[in-house]
Amino acid sequence: MINSIKKFYKQSFEGQLFIIKASGAVIVDRTARESLISNIQELINDGIKVLLIYGGGVAINDALEEAGLVSEKLNGRRITSEEDIKIIKKTMVGDLGFKITESLVKAKLPANVHNSIPPHWALAKRRDDHNGKMRFDGTLRDIHPRIIRSHFINMDLEVCPCFAFTKDGTAVNINADNVAIELAKKIKATKLILLTNIDGVMVDNKVQSVLSAREIETLIANGTVTDGMQVKLETCIDATRGGVKRIHIINGLKPNALRQEIYTSEGFGTMIVRHKEKEKYIKEETDK
Repeated sequence: MINSIKKFYKQSFEGQLFIIKASGAVIVDRTARESLISNIQELINDGIKVLLIYGGGVAINDALEEAGLVSEKLNGRRITSEEDIKIIKKTMVGDLGFKITESLVKAKLPANVHNSIPPHWALAKRRDDHNGKMRFDGTLRDIHPRIIRSHFINMDLEVCPCFAFTKDGTAVNINADNVAIELAKKIKATKLILLTNIDGVMVDNKVQSVLSAREIETLIANGTVTDGMQVKLETCIDATRGGVKRIHIINGLKPNALRQEIYTSEGFGTMIVRHKEKEKYIKEETDK
């Protein structure tokens, strides 16, 4: 099935830039991580440029628990303290970053692996203090799309953790979805792929293959989508309106999840698009 229609997708995406966000659960799992790297290698062989952003998730939770620290959350987002950030930096860069590099070497896949979002790409803004304590989590600001794209002239794969520095040199932890989405909006990425540990957006116990931003708003309004998925989808809606044409939410723990989503018409998870883009997609699939 894949080989019969792969030529169509290759012609459509050759020379384009994809942003892939991988959750900590995907990076920690060796099988899932190596499957992801293999799938990225296939994209690159087909002429696609890839920016891989990775989060910490479970690995950070485990490291903080081992250190006797419990992260507080506000509206579903981690509040990072001064004690937390020290542990998070070691986990993200020293542990997960090393695992990614190890898998890249095994795959013989050249890449630039950074220990943060390079400061000349973007800076971070710390969130306001919480209960009188300084926070070391925040958002991206001052994003320079031309500079970022220039890195892909001589390299097909760039890898970054969800860290950035403030203008005074303070390391800040940023939600990986937010990093990927903000970069995708500014760079005008062709695709944004969010690799998680869930199969996609579920409605009546069935994964939805394609949803428009308008349909997602309805699902949120009627209570079908709540909690963490609601936060994720609200940021996805923002991304579609910011110029990202197609966003994919897929289960990165399943074998070849990325390959199945990109190179098959039925996909593997949920693709999110603007209303008019959904009509265009359906027409393309009908005509293919």
